[in-house]
Amino acid sequence: MPSGNTSGKLLSITLFGESHGPATGAVLDGFPSGVEINLSLIEAMLRQRAPVAAFETKRREDDTVEFLSGMHNNKTTGGPVAFIVRNTGARSGDYDELQLVFRPGHADYVSFQKYGNLPQAGGGRASGRETVARVVAGALALDFLRSQDIDIISYVSAIGASSMKNSGQWFDEKSVFASALRCPDKNAEAAMQQVIDDVVAAKDSIGGKITTVVKGLPAGVGEPVFGKLNAVLSQAVMSIPGAKGVDFGEGFSGIHLRGSQYNDVMQSDKGKIKFATNHSGGIQAGISNGNLVVMNSVFRPASSIGLEQSTVDIDGNEKNITVGGRHDACFVPRAAIVVTSMTALALMDLWLQFKSVERKF
Repeated sequence: MPSGNTSGKLLSITLFGESHGPATGAVLDGFPSGVEINLSLIEAMLRQRAPVAAFETKRREDDTVEFLSGMHNNKTTGGPVAFIVRNTGARSGDYDELQLVFRPGHADYVSFQKYGNLPQAGGGRASGRETVARVVAGALALDFLRSQDIDIISYVSAIGASSMKNSGQWFDEKSVFASALRCPDKNAEAAMQQVIDDVVAAKDSIGGKITTVVKGLPAGVGEPVFGKLNAVLSQAVMSIPGAKGVDFGEGFSGIHLRGSQYNDVMQSDKGKIKFATNHSGGIQAGISNGNLVVMNSVFRPASSIGLEQSTVDIDGNEKNITVGGRHDACFVPRAAIVVTSMTALALMDLWLQFKSVERKF
């Protein structure tokens, strides 16, 4: 019976590990042979995921990648690429008083009901710590896609009620990564930072929205019905801890438009078809149309907060608890590179399906 730890068809990824276990890691199967591993890109993307701001977790990890198989002389062999990232900064003692209590908003209760597991330090399998493996695998996929002239950028377009006015367009990495909030709009960034400062002062947390833009994806990528581009991307992003919603192009705001306004008008430019608008987010009938693919993903506020909360223990007794440990008041900026990583993995899988007839790279 499927365990839910593996995703993908021609390119599959299996994740393993827990927040306070020895290591987290992944097995990436179906990766083409002869591809040189871009270690500098892996390191750069891991830095984007690492906490640096005052409002982010104080847990610090070395995040050193150890490749176990699937490469020789720094090139992929065509076999399964397996790797681990050891956990070096866990402090399980922070959770000693919560071993028999279900923390509000966490996986504690549902994991207990499904597996019979008592609440695990750091959230166990459901912790955001497992996303480090997604980023390593995503870096391999992104580097491959870039060799095919396909690129991806993800940036924070909203924190709480503060949002960018010009999201949905391409921004280069320099403008995104120069921002601690991964927001390329300085005015919006200042407003978002104020929102975060307010929740920090209140010992609370806040969520936000990440906009992802894909450029260079040709028309025709995506499979019928269950393998639609938007369906596969949605599944990939919604598997990230804390993700609560995904839309494309106009998304949910498209309900305010009529069909005559929503339809993307096609034009001919020296024999090449282009679009005057991009309300559909570069996807029609689940297949890419050659326009920019624009996806928005929404993430909930972090579950662990400094305020006292009401809950119950495993025996059903009501309790009031305060969650200790090291946690993010807002993890959305750190999640942006995770969204890029999952987008890259999903797109590479679909790209391999798109090119499966010739399979020449």
